[in-house]
Amino acid sequence: SHELRTPVAVILAECEYARENAKTAEDYAESLEVVERQGRRMSDIINQLLSITRLDQGTDAIHWEQVDLSALVQTVCAEGGWSRDRLTLEVEEGLTARADPALLTRLLQNLVENAFKYGKPEGHVWVTLGRGPGEIRLEVKDDGIGIPPEQQEKIWKRFYQVDPSRSAGNGAGLGLAIAKEIVELHGGTIRAESAHDTVTFTVTLPAS
Repeated sequence: SHELRTPVAVILAECEYARENAKTAEDYAESLEVVERQGRRMSDIINQLLSITRLDQGTDAIHWEQVDLSALVQTVCAEGGWSRDRLTLEVEEGLTARADPALLTRLLQNLVENAFKYGKPEGHVWVTLGRGPGEIRLEVKDDGIGIPPEQQEKIWKRFYQVDPSRSAGNGAGLGLAIAKEIVELHGGTIRAESAHDTVTFTVTLPAS
């Protein structure tokens, strides 16, 4: 309710401002842009809340299939709308796992979006997929603000944000909580390591 209260307040205030002060089409257009932006923010928060609730309650059927993880990672990174100059991809070919492709897509999107959100301006994000002993390892690294040691266990909690001022008012601190739920549903692990102003999220999944 706290996360939704802020955009609602902005929308109501902007409507009042437009009603009392807007005089031209441009004035109304500016107010509509604010309302639309805050409405989209509310929609994103609600969708994240629905996702994590369904994961908790098991109300979403998991569609298990043999997934080409190499192709999935390459596709998500190519079509995610992120700067290709700032995103470096290193993928070992032919890696497969029994998984739900939609959930793994959401997992990777959340990790990469988180990396760009907390990375330094014009910084870089590295996505690596490779094979380990009996497992597949996915790493997402950024060169951003880092995570203080005392906060590294808290980042998995719902609504927790390391530095809310750096998130540009977007999100509700649910992305990493959802990522953790997805990884655990697949029998894997996820951890974060921070050193020298870099953060690396490492996901391991059982190999096929």
